[in-house]
Amino acid sequence: MKRFRRARRRRAALALFPAAVILSLTMSGPSMAAQATASKFDASKSKVRTGAKVKLRGKFPPRTEGADPTPLAGAESNTSNSRQVRIQFRPAGEKNWRPAKTTTADRKGRYAKKIRVKRSGRFRAVHADGRRSAPERIRVKAKLNSRIGDKSAKVGEKVPVKGQVVPRGTQRKVVVKIGGDRLRTTTRKNGRFKVKWKADGVGNYKARVKVKGDKIAAGNKDFAGRTTVYRPAEASYYGPGFYGNRTACGQTLTPSMIGVAHKSMPCGTKLKLRYGNRTVKAKVIDRGPYAGNREFDLTEATKNKLGFPSTGKVYVNK
Repeated sequence: MKRFRRARRRRAALALFPAAVILSLTMSGPSMAAQATASKFDASKSKVRTGAKVKLRGKFPPRTEGADPTPLAGAESNTSNSRQVRIQFRPAGEKNWRPAKTTTADRKGRYAKKIRVKRSGRFRAVHADGRRSAPERIRVKAKLNSRIGDKSAKVGEKVPVKGQVVPRGTQRKVVVKIGGDRLRTTTRKNGRFKVKWKADGVGNYKARVKVKGDKIAAGNKDFAGRTTVYRPAEASYYGPGFYGNRTACGQTLTPSMIGVAHKSMPCGTKLKLRYGNRTVKAKVIDRGPYAGNREFDLTEATKNKLGFPSTGKVYVNK
């Protein structure tokens, strides 16, 4: 009956524990057979981002009388050292345990320690008397930093997308999605990668990057940014002599109005214009031009914002 009541109390205590996973541990060593109460060791999170801190906590219950202590090599007999707990880490794919942190258990055998995790693996706790906890698995999520190299490009140019994945050390598969294309590459050992996307059509494009998981870390995603692809178009400008008149789209033309005239694009069509290093957003507000082989007429305000001469080639994203 006593054994039954102890088991029932343990189940009730576990039901009240916070959401973290709790593992019952198996003791190692011949002296552990005399232990009636199992130790516990758990992590506050089982999956974290690379470089995040995880709180490891557990309990080594006080020994029962008659247990044969098997202290760790080098352990001293003072009270502090007799309650020392070493946290060890075994990286995924490796066989050997590495020292991570050292802490001290309280009189009831409880201990807790925060540890920064940089790659997937397993943690365990080792008491000064030789008792060991069962390993607790931690899975890190790769940290991905990516960016699109050119915020604007001309049709036919190649736009670089590059970045870095942490943790480093292995070659990892990377997929870049942009403009309906999927570009595949592999990171170098320093975690860096780079691809070039050929801009075949005008428009505004978003680049998204995905790194696949491996034994060191789980995969992750990142938004690398946007790029605008332009095409060349012949243009001129108009304005003086027409101010105060109604445009074909029903507006009153003024010296400060930003806009363009086009023969067929619907009124209100939004455009992005580029000349040299300057860009401006404009709408179709009028019809024209009707002279030469020019495609656009810029208002005087649009011309001045771009630094555009009277006639020439402007770049447009539609």
